[in-house]
Amino acid sequence: MEAYDDSLVAAFETALKNSFSSLRTTYNEQFYYYAFIFDSGLYPYISAWSYEALEKSIIENNINDQDRAWWKWDCCDSPYVAYGYDEFFSQVKTLLDERGRELSEDDLFDAEWKIRVASMEESLKRLDQTGFFGTGDARKSVVVNVEVVPPDTSGYYSALRLNPKSSLLSDYLECCEHPDDHS
Repeated sequence: MEAYDDSLVAAFETALKNSFSSLRTTYNEQFYYYAFIFDSGLYPYISAWSYEALEKSIIENNINDQDRAWWKWDCCDSPYVAYGYDEFFSQVKTLLDERGRELSEDDLFDAEWKIRVASMEESLKRLDQTGFFGTGDARKSVVVNVEVVPPDTSGYYSALRLNPKSSLLSDYLECCEHPDDHS
C-alpha cells in the first residue's frame, strides 16, 4: 500500500464516522456493506447497503437472480451513495482543494491519487479498530472497503486488508475485479 497522509486520514475518519453514524440513525436497517468511494472527481464519498435496501432495490429495479449477487455489492447503485456528502465532507473537500491547488493534472491523477486512496484505506482501518463496524462475529457480518470507480484490482486487495475472513467477505471478493482476470 502507498504512503498515506495523516491530515487526510484524520479528516476522512471524522467524515466517515459522522456520515455512517447518521446513516445508521436515519435508517434503522441491517447494514452489511460500507464503502468509501473514489473516482475521477477526486473527492471521496461513501456508499452502503443494508439488507432492507437491497431487497427493495432488487424489486424496484427488476434485478434478476443472475444479477442479484453482483447488485448486492454495487456501490454506485446503492440508494445511500454519497449519503451525507454536503453535511459531513466539507472539511475534506476544503483540505483536498488546498492540496490540489498547486498540483498539475498529472500529479493529481498519479502521486496524489495514490496518497488519497491510501489515506482512505487507513481511515477505514482506524475507524474499524475502534469497533465501529462491530467486533468478533458481529464484525464478520460486515464488509468495509475502499472502492475506485471504475473498479480495478485494488478493491480486491483492500478488502483483504480491511476485513476478517468470513463467508460474506468471500461473496464480496467474487464480485470484485479479480487479480486472476488481469494476468
